[in-house]
Amino acid sequence: MTRTSWIHTDGPSRRRLLTTIGSSLSIAATTALAGCQGLPFGPGSNAAYYHASGSVSDVDYDAVMNAAQDSGYTIDEPYYVGTKDPSSGFHPAGIADLDDQLGPAYRVLAVTFFYTQLVFLELWFTAEAESVTGSVFDDRTMAEEFDITSLPPDEWLLPRLTLAFDMEDDQAHEYVDTLKDAINEGTDAPSVGITEEPTFPRTYESLTSEATESSGSETHGDGWYKVTFTQESTRLATVDFVVQSMKIIHRRGEHTYTVKLDRLNGFNLRIELPPQEEIPEDEYRGVFRQLFSDVGLPPEAIDSLTFEYTPTIW
Repeated sequence: MTRTSWIHTDGPSRRRLLTTIGSSLSIAATTALAGCQGLPFGPGSNAAYYHASGSVSDVDYDAVMNAAQDSGYTIDEPYYVGTKDPSSGFHPAGIADLDDQLGPAYRVLAVTFFYTQLVFLELWFTAEAESVTGSVFDDRTMAEEFDITSLPPDEWLLPRLTLAFDMEDDQAHEYVDTLKDAINEGTDAPSVGITEEPTFPRTYESLTSEATESSGSETHGDGWYKVTFTQESTRLATVDFVVQSMKIIHRRGEHTYTVKLDRLNGFNLRIELPPQEEIPEDEYRGVFRQLFSDVGLPPEAIDSLTFEYTPTIW
């Protein structure tokens, strides 16, 4: 069953691919990276910030939300990284362990299969009504045109396409031929728009069966979660997920305290205040400890955090 009826062969660069997933996701990705690097998150005005990030364990996300509401805090949710628009990626039905781990509204953004540790097939799911962008990358030559000798062989590409999508070998051959045409025409990242339906439950089952180990990334409160599947220490594939997150907001005069918590228990903290103004450390740590205690998060988690200060962003 196909979703649309077009194939593109222009082969955008990897950077362009990452920034044209959709305007909302591009903003979200930038926001997520900022959060992960300890910078203020979200669009800001002329203000000063304190910010920190971390994680906690054994937290009931929905119970925290209810406790925050009962305690009089403002709740702003759900977020998917930095946007409330969940159209990017898709939610696959019928994977009970992922629903339990990631929540019922998680989304799959990308699946990447590694031919070598530097050459890989990347599948980006931009929106449920659009085709999937499949691209092959060679990290050895990212700034140069892709060399046809770097393309994995058909016997490697075909089974991964038929695994990841509801398609037969002949259709997979057509997509591989399109990649080859794009390389011959000249491109740094051969790409093709794949219109068949993704079969993620089958892909996920295959990866979990083949891998000897898997590990997940830190989420830092934004909910972007990359799972890496390895076999005997060799990377087989990665899957990029997004889980829901919420903001818990507390205002004290001109100071706004925000906790952003995701369903995987990552969090980031921000205090917004007038430019150049500072707050004593024991004061802002005390406010966050009380907030954590009120909503059912461990207040001692605040003690190990290192807060950074930005006097103004303009």
